[in-house]
Amino acid sequence: MHFAIPEVKDLYDCNGTFYQAFDVHVNGALHCIVRYSQLHGMNEQLKQEYDSNVLPSFPPKRLFTLKGAELEDRRRHLETFIQEISQNEMLLQCNVFTSFLQKAQQETRLEESLPVTVDIYLMNGSKVNVKINSTDQTGDVQESFFYAIGLDEELVYYFGLFLVEDNQEDDKIILVRQLQDFECPYISLKCLQNKEKYKIVVRKNYWDPSLDAMILHDSVGSNLLYIQAQKDLKMGWVSCPKNTKKQLASLAKKGSKQEYMQLCQTVHKYGYIQFEPCESNYPVASSLVIVSLGRYEIRFKQCNNKSGEEATFQVTRIKSWKIACRRLKSPNHNHTGDDKMPKLQLSFEYLIDKENLKWISIQSDQAIVISMCIKSMVNEIVRKQKGNKIKKPSDRTNRRQYDYKLRDEAAAKLFKPQHNEDSQQHHQQQQSPQQQPAKESVTRRLSKKLKVNKKTFRKSQTSDDSDDFSLLSNALPMGGSGIGEDEL
Repeated sequence: MHFAIPEVKDLYDCNGTFYQAFDVHVNGALHCIVRYSQLHGMNEQLKQEYDSNVLPSFPPKRLFTLKGAELEDRRRHLETFIQEISQNEMLLQCNVFTSFLQKAQQETRLEESLPVTVDIYLMNGSKVNVKINSTDQTGDVQESFFYAIGLDEELVYYFGLFLVEDNQEDDKIILVRQLQDFECPYISLKCLQNKEKYKIVVRKNYWDPSLDAMILHDSVGSNLLYIQAQKDLKMGWVSCPKNTKKQLASLAKKGSKQEYMQLCQTVHKYGYIQFEPCESNYPVASSLVIVSLGRYEIRFKQCNNKSGEEATFQVTRIKSWKIACRRLKSPNHNHTGDDKMPKLQLSFEYLIDKENLKWISIQSDQAIVISMCIKSMVNEIVRKQKGNKIKKPSDRTNRRQYDYKLRDEAAAKLFKPQHNEDSQQHHQQQQSPQQQPAKESVTRRLSKKLKVNKKTFRKSQTSDDSDDFSLLSNALPMGGSGIGEDEL
């Protein structure tokens, strides 16, 4: 994840009191606006959960309102603080941090917690209407969706929810990013400009193709992989000889999904994500390349190279990587309304041979999501080395409620339902075991909001649906340069 605090604002609260607030950008887009005291409160709660040697340093309190160089120093220090948290996977996923960012997003967007419906799309364009609360976190929405369609609970987090741009003209999708648990999918989608172009889709959330074997034993999971494989082939993300294409088409026509998947797994770049053409300094300066990621590697294919040769970079040989941003005047393709177009550059330091490190760079609107994919690969490699398994819904059932200090008391009404719910939970804790109602799992409790017939879904997936679907590219402008660096 790439966090930045590019700007400080002078604001007034509902009582007319002046205060300074900081814009927090995540992956180039404004996520929330917070005060120093809010971040300080979050840090104090982190200190109750973790040792001081785990946490990054936090800027100290000052007696008077800061101005000029002192204010800029605080902004830089807060930015470094939140970036260092985001680069520690344990802190990034902890409930203190995710709960704080979720509530800060809700307050910034003045979103009251209300029952709403969000559409979750499959890769063939089919959709499932999921009834949720507008402030539900990504994990809640994901668990509700998969419980509704009947996926085995063990497999829920083998998949993920992704924000995409649907380019219906050429029947392709452009990947923006994977939705994170610290955000509310409904709010994130609602706040996009030209939001009708964007969708939330389901894709598998791992890079090791051997994990397909576990999914293929589940009928719902098998259907999801089959649908994704068909779409990736149709978009040209998978390189496939003509004879193999004919075989796959024949198997699809017969409805032989298992055989289709077995053959598809042997095809070049199966399971890879392909990005839009971009400029690179490799193999030579100003090369136009198509970048693909999969199987713990990055591939560059030169657009003007008819031989089809590709340069391959193993993720395990990347020492570090970073994203930088420049801003150029441009009135076109700007998601934020700013009159300056961001020029994003992803650079990674690669071990060419034993004593030869070289910086490889690309300039792309999708630089941030490519960086997120690299980080995802690294996390998966580390997880496998430690022998850890992919998390399950039961790993997040008992989530504590943490105190959230409001930026402006005018937003107190937004959190009133939550406060009532917390009071009810506290009351139940005071009851004897005989008086307390039986507790339900998160997925089962949330699924009661849904009106989706599992049998209908399973039946619909047995047909060969050729409707087209697309991904979206919403790599929004980022303020400043060198905004984030991840190290392997």
